[in-house]
Amino acid sequence: MINSFKMRQVALGAALAAAAWAVPMTPAVAQAAAPGLTGNVIFFHPDGAGLNHWQAARLYFRGADGSLNWDRLPHMAAYRGHMANLITGSSHGGATTHAFGFKVDGFGSFGMDGDGTQVPPTNRAIRALSGFSGSIMREAANAGIPVGVVNDGHIGEPGTGAFLAEVGSRAEWQEITRQMIMGRPGMGDADPWVIMGGGEADTLPAGATTLHRNVNQERGQPVNSRTSLRTDDLDLQALWNARGSANLSNDPMLQDDYIVVRTRAEFERLRQALQAHPRYAPRVLGLFAFQDLFNDRNEEDLIQRGFVRAGVAPGMVGPAPTKDSRIMLWGDHAATEPGYNPPTLAEMTEVTLTILERAAQSRPDRGDRGDRGDRGDREDREDREDREDRGDRGPANRFFLVVEQEGIDNFGNNNNAVGMLQGMRDTDEAIGVALRHLERDRRTLIISAADSDAGGMQVVSPAVAGVTPRTNVLAAGAAPDNAGTAAINPGAGLPAAPGPADGVEGRATPLFVTAPDQFGQRKQFGILWSGTPDVSGGILTRAAGMNAHLLNRTPFSKRFDNTDVYRMKYVTLFGRMLPQATTRAPNR
Repeated sequence: MINSFKMRQVALGAALAAAAWAVPMTPAVAQAAAPGLTGNVIFFHPDGAGLNHWQAARLYFRGADGSLNWDRLPHMAAYRGHMANLITGSSHGGATTHAFGFKVDGFGSFGMDGDGTQVPPTNRAIRALSGFSGSIMREAANAGIPVGVVNDGHIGEPGTGAFLAEVGSRAEWQEITRQMIMGRPGMGDADPWVIMGGGEADTLPAGATTLHRNVNQERGQPVNSRTSLRTDDLDLQALWNARGSANLSNDPMLQDDYIVVRTRAEFERLRQALQAHPRYAPRVLGLFAFQDLFNDRNEEDLIQRGFVRAGVAPGMVGPAPTKDSRIMLWGDHAATEPGYNPPTLAEMTEVTLTILERAAQSRPDRGDRGDRGDRGDREDREDREDREDRGDRGPANRFFLVVEQEGIDNFGNNNNAVGMLQGMRDTDEAIGVALRHLERDRRTLIISAADSDAGGMQVVSPAVAGVTPRTNVLAAGAAPDNAGTAAINPGAGLPAAPGPADGVEGRATPLFVTAPDQFGQRKQFGILWSGTPDVSGGILTRAAGMNAHLLNRTPFSKRFDNTDVYRMKYVTLFGRMLPQATTRAPNR
């Protein structure tokens, strides 16, 4: 799972980056987990990001003494990510655990427990920890709560797909996509409000021509091909647009209630419509790439294939705070292509939050908040007055958003350091968007957790060559050294192997340079990788807002499990703290 840094529109990107990288103090907004009180949930899954990744991103973009938006999530707990049969979390197993609240088979589970690729298949449909026949997102949507998913990879990547689809294998892209858009077979699912990411190739009938081309030769198909990867006659884009009212214009300016957007221009038109119509909250299917928005190859491969910005010299890095890479890490590399300059994760998150917030405000109060739904008018009035005194806005008008930055994981698995770092920045900007929402609506939980560490990366900080006394600090105006190697894994009687470090464009290229520290010093560093697989790593769950303080209380402060991500989301959405699972998930 790997990311590529996309070029942003200059004005829009500058405005968003300036806002997202401003780091004011977080307001004291955490509220008690009072039974029955409910709120919004925004779950960030920066796939593959351990503490080491956040440290590297902080150094590069904010400096050793600076702070990320992630650092503004004040409550935290060490995350235990093991699966039922696997020490290291897998993307599909971890996502299923986050969505259902039970530990599952780590090798095959995707919205189910078990592996559908085994002979005979072992996958089985399960109930969630709440007892619902489906994920927490399906339970929320079917209770009338607006839900949405955002991914910079294929919409069916596990971090978003397992919240809406149930299949025997993560390789079932067609069925995952179909279930996300049209619902699970025979379950009568309510539609998600927003789905944004890549994966256009799995939404059109067999043989149809896609808008986006297959720039990264995904799934064994020819490079730059434009042929749908479905093997049936379903046109999921047309079926989505046909849902709802009779308005089939697919034009947000005409306030079509179910729309499909696929390009930067269409995304900007949606933004304009949202600004022009303050109550407009369409259901949106965003498909901004053939497969993934990012270009998940190593740096050298991308450069060799021409994924570079014209007119930028090798090894050059853009100005702070974004430090854009010369390598085109997100989107099609040709400016004439529809997939060029797709929306960033932060931009998709911002638009999705606007839509979900409006949709939630328009929903009726269904009384679905634990044991409070059957109170009389006098008690309801007293509850409303109490909530107003605390700044709460009512129990049922809430939403649920899952945001996955898949690129961090995919770049890490391809040992692409600059892609990983830019993916971290994109995630941090999206967290900044969520924190601005929290400032407006205190009745919101923001929670962030990965399920594993992609590539086991570490920062190394070699001394500057030819400078005495030895120092890692670069003189004013001095360029960094090129990345070299570090000695790794010596054996008995055998020398250590040379492990190549990554610089700004891979091996033997200029080292990364930190943002200035509190003394104004810039320091050079490289990125080493332990390998390409996901490893257990050091994962930290962080949270802000409603119920976030629970991370620092027993039992979570002593043991915070991957199943507890579900419990934190559930108590906020439904007002009821569920007991931790002590068995495997029950059959449906």
